[in-house]
Amino acid sequence: MVDIVSYSLIGITCLCFGLIVSFQIAHIRYCRRLAILVRRSVSTKTIAPVLAEYEVLKTKK
Repeated sequence: MVDIVSYSLIGITCLCFGLIVSFQIAHIRYCRRLAILVRRSVSTKTIAPVLAEYEVLKTKK
């Protein structure tokens, strides 16, 4: 016979694990984008790449 409580706990655990993984993936993507902007800013010695990215994000909203 199927134990509803056990399956519910497994479902909740899987949901929480999925949320944690999705937050980690979003954080990794954010850090990569930030690292690219920092490298471009250091190589050009200006903050122009950061400002350009900000303008692009502002126009998408």
